[in-house]
Amino acid sequence: MATDRRRALRLLAALPALLVLAHPHIADADSAWWQPLAFAGQRITAVSVAQGRLTVDRPDGHSVSTDGGRTFAPTSDPATASLPLHTTRAVWDIRSGVVVTAAQLGPTSIPVYHPDPSAPYLGAGAHLLAAPAALPGVVIAVGSDNHVWRRAPSGSWSTAFVLLPAGGFAGTPTVTSLASFSEPLSVAVYMGVDGYGVLLTEDGGDDWIRADPGLPDRVLGLATDPAAKALYAATDSGLYVHHLQSFPAPPVYVDAALSLRWLGIAVVALVATAGALLGLRRVMPAPGRSGSRRPPA
Repeated sequence: MATDRRRALRLLAALPALLVLAHPHIADADSAWWQPLAFAGQRITAVSVAQGRLTVDRPDGHSVSTDGGRTFAPTSDPATASLPLHTTRAVWDIRSGVVVTAAQLGPTSIPVYHPDPSAPYLGAGAHLLAAPAALPGVVIAVGSDNHVWRRAPSGSWSTAFVLLPAGGFAGTPTVTSLASFSEPLSVAVYMGVDGYGVLLTEDGGDDWIRADPGLPDRVLGLATDPAAKALYAATDSGLYVHHLQSFPAPPVYVDAALSLRWLGIAVVALVATAGALLGLRRVMPAPGRSGSRRPPA
């Protein structure tokens, strides 16, 4: 009898799970966050997009695509460097370890650069910079010592991110690339890391999250394509692509569909509750009875 009582109590405890199972299936995201595009299993050391040409570097040469990565052909031109960065209001660059900027005057004008007043010295060889057009004045830069800095719209600079060792004897992963959209399509800044995949910030570098589902950990280069609303990642296992999409969110139901879904949930809840109560009545002793038998004489 005690065993039957425990079963009935477990049935009541499982009622929330039954309701979840009875709830209509929530739609998944439009597509996988990262998808393999080309050169599966091959090491891609760099990627760039310029004037509709997607170029990748491999140890045995360079390849270019003019159809978004569906087909590639050999080329003598390597993937081009991403600096200077042209946004809708300004041009940004790193020269001799110093962040410099100029007003964006026009496609044919020659920028007149000046050092950004509060920018830290990034060190000789620093070359990673991102400035999302959707966040004017925001800049993310990486020093030659792997230190990640961020610039606020006010012009002040502060530490954005300090990478920690991956564990064991692997040491601290290296930041290999920064990318953002030169058109106001997204506020995100993407950081490629050789060991941590891709990290993403949507608040100018204050908070970072991993944004690499389906992507190898060793990311060696990033490039954005505003026309295709795409982000490309060069990895040690091939070329991958991410198309801009919203983070998954609960679906919105309206009108009759919403009423029917709630009605279905209510019916399932009533049936489950009734079954649990009937089970309890069968196993619980009736009032006035002890529930035990007298021993034989």
